[in-house]
Amino acid sequence: MKKVICVLGTLAICGIGFSQIPITEWTAQQEIIPSNPTQMAGAVVVSDKLYILGGNDYLDGDTNRVYRFAVDQTTGGLSIPDEMTSMPVAPPSNYAYINAQSVATSNRIYIAGGGYNATAPNRNNVTHIGVDASGNFTDAAWLESDAFSGGYDPELGAAAIPANGYLYAWGGDGNTVAVFDMCVYAKVNADGSLGAWQSGTTLPTTSWFPAACSIGNNIIMSIGIINDTSNANASDKVYVCQVNTDGTMGAWVEQTGAALPQPLYGTQLVAVNNTVFALGGRTTGGVTQNCVYRAVFNPATGTLGAWDTVTDVQLPDGVRYHCAVYHAKSARIIIVSIRRASDALISNEAYISSPLFASNVQDWTIY
Repeated sequence: MKKVICVLGTLAICGIGFSQIPITEWTAQQEIIPSNPTQMAGAVVVSDKLYILGGNDYLDGDTNRVYRFAVDQTTGGLSIPDEMTSMPVAPPSNYAYINAQSVATSNRIYIAGGGYNATAPNRNNVTHIGVDASGNFTDAAWLESDAFSGGYDPELGAAAIPANGYLYAWGGDGNTVAVFDMCVYAKVNADGSLGAWQSGTTLPTTSWFPAACSIGNNIIMSIGIINDTSNANASDKVYVCQVNTDGTMGAWVEQTGAALPQPLYGTQLVAVNNTVFALGGRTTGGVTQNCVYRAVFNPATGTLGAWDTVTDVQLPDGVRYHCAVYHAKSARIIIVSIRRASDALISNEAYISSPLFASNVQDWTIY
């Protein structure tokens, strides 16, 4: 009888049917963009690659550069980056302060607005580009949506694409409006373009430096600074808004049992299954934080639980102007675009968490 040997190899399943575990350490990877430290950028994960978008950097000041990194599935470490197609050049530099305004689907990157580190016009539309399964761009150049409705032109706002397939953008400051309390939304079409802009549910107050994530058809938002742009008005308030299949929005419901442990603005919210992480940012008076908080979202009730401040190891340093993403295949949170607290410098580092799920690794040999 002929013997057939079939080695199926290694199977690593992260996050499906396994319990989430605490973050036990953060690894700092140095000089992730050779000779070009970057802050105030956006970041997304698409097709297993991490992209850093725009921001303010050493080479250009405010920049429209885009970098792509492969992520090691075992360690979460970042490869030497490829420089990808730059974002539109007219004007060239209004892609700073887009941290929470950068979102993605499985095959497209979207940036909702954007601004300058210095005084200049903000963007009043969405810039987007397609991404294939290998992480390559499928459009020859970045595309632009129609202008937002209602004169909305945000920097330091937030955006989300929940499960209903609509893009929502809200808050931030504008050229003629000091701080916005408005929300706009549009359908993400099958070809990645955006439909007509609609007015969404007005925020409970104006919102500057908010953060956001989505779980199912629920948008979760920390409101950042309320009423104006003074860091004296940093807030601990967290809201949930349930959206409908036709894009319409419910109310922004304050999570009275899930106020942040301290007022935070410029934090980053990352959803991993039903757990929400709040990472870094600044508190009242502008003091930069290294906090790592987690809270569990209940989809049945649409509510967020109280924040856990002790389960996870805190960040190696305080961070601001940063972006945080979850890379599913390595089961790690990765933080980039860092200005750190200890020396107030752009660090050119990535902070990479220990895995949030234990890999179920097995080798089978069939005879």
